[in-house]
Amino acid sequence: MIGLIKDITRAMLNQKRNKMKALFISRDDLVRYTPISGNLDFDRVVQYIEIAQDIHVHELLGSRLYNKLQADVLGNTLTGDYESLVTRFIKPLLAQYSLLEFLPFSQFSINNKGVFKHTSENSETLTKSDISMMTEATRDTAQHYATRLVDYLCNYPTLFPEYLTNNRDEMSPNRITNFGGWNI
Repeated sequence: MIGLIKDITRAMLNQKRNKMKALFISRDDLVRYTPISGNLDFDRVVQYIEIAQDIHVHELLGSRLYNKLQADVLGNTLTGDYESLVTRFIKPLLAQYSLLEFLPFSQFSINNKGVFKHTSENSETLTKSDISMMTEATRDTAQHYATRLVDYLCNYPTLFPEYLTNNRDEMSPNRITNFGGWNI
């Protein structure tokens, strides 16, 4: 019985360890690369960083390069060209995509009493068209950084061999960075 408990505990620890995820940007990076104020509660935006990283960064890097960077960040072994890739290209891109994911929800909070819209005595809440304008401007900036990232990866494939070596079971990198909007 004790052996079974130890095995279950070991399996749970391994499962937890395998599910750890490194975020490629910090609170300071988000404030540096976006108009987000330094006094914003980071807990309000951290999930949008993870969403942006999962959706946009993973798609641009492909699974092998993304997983390599994850392992290096978690293992504190990110160096050389990989560190430069994260610092010069991924951080500004991820900050913009994080802001893009956060903007539609920035006015709201959800807790056990319901969904609330934040207001302030000294400010005016933006209209939907104001938010749409900010969203489009942020999308344009994010796409600019995405194009720079993809161009860099395509121009220096020998620096990042993981970029083009994904198999069918993995996400291959998407080299199309331009979202033209919806046509209905």
